[in-house]
Amino acid sequence: MKDSPKILIIKLRSLGDIIHTLPAFQSLRATFPEGRIDWLIERRLAFLLSAAPGIDHVIPIDTRSLRKGFMSRQNWDRLSEPIRSLRSVRYDVAIDFQGLLKTAFISFISGAKTRIGFAKAQVRERPAHWFYHRKIEKPALPVHVARLNMLLAKAAGACQSKLTACLQAGDADTRMIASRLLQEQLSEFAVINPGGGWPTKQWQPARYGDLAARIQNELQMRVVVVTGPGEESIYQEIAATCTGRLPVHLDVPFLQLIPLFQRARVVISGDTGPLHLACALGIPAVAIMGPTAPIRNGPWSETDQVVVHYLACSFCNGRSCPTSNECMDIGVEEVFEAVVRRLEKEH
Repeated sequence: MKDSPKILIIKLRSLGDIIHTLPAFQSLRATFPEGRIDWLIERRLAFLLSAAPGIDHVIPIDTRSLRKGFMSRQNWDRLSEPIRSLRSVRYDVAIDFQGLLKTAFISFISGAKTRIGFAKAQVRERPAHWFYHRKIEKPALPVHVARLNMLLAKAAGACQSKLTACLQAGDADTRMIASRLLQEQLSEFAVINPGGGWPTKQWQPARYGDLAARIQNELQMRVVVVTGPGEESIYQEIAATCTGRLPVHLDVPFLQLIPLFQRARVVISGDTGPLHLACALGIPAVAIMGPTAPIRNGPWSETDQVVVHYLACSFCNGRSCPTSNECMDIGVEEVFEAVVRRLEKEH
């Protein structure tokens, strides 16, 4: 490939999946410092890439409407302008990190000379692999999704690099968090993120409350609970079971988690965007996992801790559960011990 290629990254969603794609992007940027690298992303998530330096153009697109009538005239009229914009660039390479039929088709209509994606066994929707020139086969052994994404970047000519992701908060977000921490008189603290996109990934709020009490009482470390939109009730349940001092509640925008996590001693979370953000930033993490496999979706660092129960039905990736979500029936003692182990590794 030429020294200054024009590369299109296609990764539309979700927050965690986008974060898992950042190391691949950074390996491409390091290999082709003079190249043009653009990123096609869902409009509602485009804010995240504002914290990722080195992307030449972020191309927001609304594909949610495509789920209701992929071939409708109205949808094509809505997409015609971004498609014309993509084709005008004349990309050398389009890399589909999403593996859906619609993203593979977008790589095709982008007009890129070379289209790269996962092979049949790896894509999320089987017909997607028809659209690629180069296909990455499924590895013999399970690997982390961030490493899978690195294989796609390598197929585009990128040099292998470490699993790191550079994310930088803006000055306003950094000042806001500094102000909140000063207001709450917080210096040494742990962060608990109790929410999650799937109910089956969420540990019980009451147990988070018991965990917060133990961290504060036994480790002499304050606890901050972060929640997203619509998760106020989760904090209330945590507060109701946390004996002693109440944990601090911060309902902050996602990008403000960057400076918050950078000041934290440890982040405790299920398999969701904030966990992956902490891992990308290199913040000590403890993951509580159930329906998703730690080796694929867990922390990136070997020093981070995973608390998981292995059952006959483990890692079903189900968003609902016929057995009362028993894989997440994890005791507070197990998680507390994992927090202690992770903190000890920092000394």
